Amino acid sequence: MADANSGFLQSLSDTLDWVVRKITILLFGLMTVVVLIGVLFRYGFRVPLSWTEELSRYLMIWGASLAVSSGIKFDEHVGLTVLLDSIQNRPLRMVLHTIITLLVLGFLLIMTWYAFAMTVESRYQIAQSLGVSMFLPSLAIPVAMGLAVIQLILTYLLRLKRGDRGDEHEARVIDI
Repeated sequence: MADANSGFLQSLSDTLDWVVRKITILLFGLMTVVVLIGVLFRYGFRVPLSWTEELSRYLMIWGASLAVSSGIKFDEHVGLTVLLDSIQNRPLRMVLHTIITLLVLGFLLIMTWYAFAMTVESRYQIAQSLGVSMFLPSLAIPVAMGLAVIQLILTYLLRLKRGDRGDEHEARVIDI
């Protein structure tokens, strides 16, 4: 039964990450096309478009914000791990990892809460060049933080089931 739960959690985490990655690739691809269109019209045709800079900015915000959950899944965010790395006792290491996870979870939940409140307030603001409500650009942060919360919980539960072996993480770490 534990393997079935672990398999389900892993599948859920992988699926969430797959969807987020595809959307992120699409957003950054669109951003690149929009920037190229803006450059072409500004310098090639000498007819600058007013909307390309603003749209590319919002696409970048959405893409970068969504990518946070992928960073959490693969434990790729910048962090100070000197204390965690110095602990050899696995149970003690897991306790410290739990504390760190709870702190990050608290931060993400606070970010989600305040970003959602900000998003609700922004629905009456209008983007200068695009002429659309700022609700959609502002929605990037609460959506991304919510996905990050889900991915953090999934990866923590998977780490708990693995017993914090950390084998797969150690192979990717590059110390400077």
